Amino acid sequence: MRRPLAAVMAAVAALAVQAAPALAQDSVYDRAVAARLAGDPARAISLLQPWLAAHPGDADALVQYGYALLALGEYDRAEQAFADTLSLAPDYADAREGMALAAARRSNGTAARRSFILAEGALSDLDRGQRDWHELGLAASLTAGERSTLDLRGNWYERFGIRDSEFGALLTHRAGQDLWLRVGGSFAPDADFRPEVGASAGLDYRFAHHSVASIDAGWQQFPAQTIWTLRPGFTQYLGGGQYSVTLQASAAAASRRDVLVGASVRGDYFAGDRTRFFAGAASGPETDLGIVRQTTSLFFGGEVALGGDVSLLGSAGREWSGIGADRSEARIGLKLLL
Repeated sequence: MRRPLAAVMAAVAALAVQAAPALAQDSVYDRAVAARLAGDPARAISLLQPWLAAHPGDADALVQYGYALLALGEYDRAEQAFADTLSLAPDYADAREGMALAAARRSNGTAARRSFILAEGALSDLDRGQRDWHELGLAASLTAGERSTLDLRGNWYERFGIRDSEFGALLTHRAGQDLWLRVGGSFAPDADFRPEVGASAGLDYRFAHHSVASIDAGWQQFPAQTIWTLRPGFTQYLGGGQYSVTLQASAAAASRRDVLVGASVRGDYFAGDRTRFFAGAASGPETDLGIVRQTTSLFFGGEVALGGDVSLLGSAGREWSGIGADRSEARIGLKLLL
């Protein structure tokens, strides 16, 4: 009986040795997934790194590693993990979705963006029998080195049968790993209702990998008066960056009027590469016509990739004004990535 028993024990031992890596993988994989889903991507990474060092061909672990990196804002490393996964398993849907999400995060302001040109038009229908407003715009967002972006714009406005043209520029510079600074200016030749000149400055600061605090200040010299604005805000990214909620306060003061204050809330859903949707509400000061007036508005819109490097943008909103007519606005645009 000893020989058969010894043979059985040897066979069991051999099977245990063969199964050990798989059992270890299940343990590491399950704990890593649980950590990531519990909102601790750093823990998931610490679990997966030694496993992947020993088993670089584990596609499932690579995908989880990529999503954990994505949650921490490590876009380059996340894209590499997803690319490595697709080289092992070209049809791995989760890896392809991860690549799209990483690209979407790059376009939401927390990472470098590709250059693009945007052509846009808007139509506003005013109540009380007043004439519609019209607007056309052309903008270009250009990368200026590895850390800076230069945004240029030109707009044509028609309000109450009067026309104005306005031109502006905004320079955004990534001053640190989590700090973005921006400064801008604008002018309108022969301005009737748009600001003759204007200047702005602001910053974004990212902390805890998924939260961004911001503040913007502006000065505009309109034909009738000078207006100052201040807008502090906070953005929280959720679901590994797939969703965001932005809260913003606003204050505006004119040389001929007391300070008005307000606030807004906006939610964004980043569905994939160049596909996003948003909706929000605001109540506070509005200065579009060179006066400070209190308004309340609801709005929604989004961007959908049409294929290649072209995207369709659209939005709609309703504004209720304490001074003047209420209005409904529809806006549509085409964006071409360069």
